[in-house]
Amino acid sequence: MKSKNRRIVRYRKPRNINIGVIIFTLIFLYLGISCFIYLSREKISIYEVVNGESEVVPGISTTGIMIRNEQVFTTPATGYINFYVKDGSKVSVGTTIYTLDESGDFAKLLKETADSSGTLTKENINVIKDDISTFVSNFNSIDFYSTYDFRYDLNSTLIECININALDTINMSLSAIGSPTVTLNKSTSSGIIEFYTDGYETLTIEQVNDNLFDSSKYQKKNIINGNVIEANSPIYKTITAEDWNIVIKLNENQLNSYKDINKVEVFFPSKGITTTADFKITNNYGVLSLNKYLVQFSDTRFVDIYISGTTKTGLKIPKTSVAEKDFYTIPSDYLTKGGDSNNNGILIEQINENGESIAIFTECEVIENKDGLCYIDTSDIEKGSVLNKPNSTEKYKIESTAKLKGVYNVNIGFTDFRHINIISEKNGYYIVESGTSYGVQVYDQIILNASLVKDKQIIFR
Repeated sequence: MKSKNRRIVRYRKPRNINIGVIIFTLIFLYLGISCFIYLSREKISIYEVVNGESEVVPGISTTGIMIRNEQVFTTPATGYINFYVKDGSKVSVGTTIYTLDESGDFAKLLKETADSSGTLTKENINVIKDDISTFVSNFNSIDFYSTYDFRYDLNSTLIECININALDTINMSLSAIGSPTVTLNKSTSSGIIEFYTDGYETLTIEQVNDNLFDSSKYQKKNIINGNVIEANSPIYKTITAEDWNIVIKLNENQLNSYKDINKVEVFFPSKGITTTADFKITNNYGVLSLNKYLVQFSDTRFVDIYISGTTKTGLKIPKTSVAEKDFYTIPSDYLTKGGDSNNNGILIEQINENGESIAIFTECEVIENKDGLCYIDTSDIEKGSVLNKPNSTEKYKIESTAKLKGVYNVNIGFTDFRHINIISEKNGYYIVESGTSYGVQVYDQIILNASLVKDKQIIFR
């Protein structure tokens, strides 16, 4: 029995390889690895090029000091002052400006005469009609407060007309009571007349400093009709020239932005006026020079302005889309045209079967042509190639390269480098020129993050 037991051999079940399980396992691993790679890597996103604009030179909203040619006149004696023109009026030489009543009787007689015979002449009425017509034609309901200015101006005109008409009657009355008659004081210069002083009348551009912009220290002294004026005191001033300047403060960024600017567009919010002014920088202050609209601002020294910035329009490109690529640089005069399509190309020197040197025309993409150099793609041209200059015996060996900025266009399914000319940048975007050769156009599809791809890479979307 023991012998028989020794002959019993345990049966080993053969190992059967299940091909289906292996294939399923491999597929599962492949899918798992693919999902892991897909989820872990950065996604290649596409951006559609759109139009955009950027402020190349920023606008400036500020308050400026007006500098004008001003002449101040003083009274020869103490007395009551009576004006016969409105402030802000344009006067010529010989225009009646004021009377000075030293005795004090003139003011009383003026009131009595105006109350008893305050009639207006036909000429007076025509002047008033013109003022009313001008106001009505220019009236804007948004600027309703201008009606108060008009009321003041109209009242001044009436007083001027009545006082001049009553002057002869008053002088007769003064002579009768033995008081000195009143004489008319006429303008000795032409210009815009104003009845206030502020100490800035002789200020020049070179004398401007930061302290002068402090409005809390500014004092404007109005000269009131009918008040007593001391001898040798300012009585009125005239602005004698149409040319005037506005001086503004500039910070460091504005100084850099405007250093090469010589003309600006300026807007006056208080008057709704937009005009062009000459511009320069003097002693780190901006100086705007104008030769019109002076009469609208003759009654004030400080003026709020807005200088329009300069904007550039082009194509809006994310900064992350921009990459750099190397290009060969060759002298522009080595470029020629040839082939069936008359395309750009170069003459590459080669040796034929007979050992002779010949020039073979080879088409090339000229990405940029500036400053006497052509930037050509390196893909189809071998470095070290010798070029023949057209119609010349001169030669040039291709060795130099330079980088150009661009984006990867994917309109046709693979990345194609397109050169860009950057105009300006703002908030994570570049504004680039549109319509350039070998560039991008609006609605082109480009890679959003250029660092994730390389040139001529197939893109699956």
